[in-house]
Amino acid sequence: MVIDGSSSAQALSAFGVSLNATAHNVANVSTEGYQPQQVALADGPGGQGVQVAAVTTAQGGELGAGSVEAGGQMSSLTGSLAAGALNGVDVTREMVGLMQTERAFSANATMLRTVEQTTGHVLDLIA
Repeated sequence: MVIDGSSSAQALSAFGVSLNATAHNVANVSTEGYQPQQVALADGPGGQGVQVAAVTTAQGGELGAGSVEAGGQMSSLTGSLAAGALNGVDVTREMVGLMQTERAFSANATMLRTVEQTTGHVLDLIA
């Protein structure tokens, strides 16, 4: 098995999409009519790595379909959380997902950094 950084780099890109969707959902927690985005991840080519399978809204539409961004800001945290319950954004679920994605992102960044360092050491030995 050849270990290279392409699987980790691909995973970093996929987790970046997931982080963007989470940020978008949290930013729109009090937006009336907003449909939260969901990112489905899948195995990469040949079962290696992670890739984005689909980005959909809560109602199953493709990204952007059915997304209505209208309405005003709530003035209190309680109002924002209540609005989130109405538009489908669960802040608790988003934060747990954010922590999971952060851990996975960190693990893949470490793997990529290790591959680069090992490649550098091998090149130093050859040269």
